[in-house]
Amino acid sequence: MESKKNYTATLLLAFFLGGFGIHRFYTGYIGLGILQLLTAGGCGIWTLIDFINICFNNFKTADGQPLDEYNPTLGKTFFFVWIALCILSVIMYATTFAEIFRSVG
Repeated sequence: MESKKNYTATLLLAFFLGGFGIHRFYTGYIGLGILQLLTAGGCGIWTLIDFINICFNNFKTADGQPLDEYNPTLGKTFFFVWIALCILSVIMYATTFAEIFRSVG
């Protein structure tokens, strides 16, 4: 019997714990989950690719099944929230480094 894996659960696991590969364990990819855990999500690149694939429903479980209860609005929302967080992080780092250089020089 095939076990259905929930889209929302997978999306949340990838968003909050993607660097540890927890979403891979949840969807049945135990070996890939261990590899992702050991490489910190491929230094973030692998995690990013997985996250984008999950957001736009291009991610399948280990037995080849699509994720259950796909919600396109939720996926796009999380994708744009992630983009906004990245932009905010860049702004914060730039501001911090500008202050450091100003205080040194």
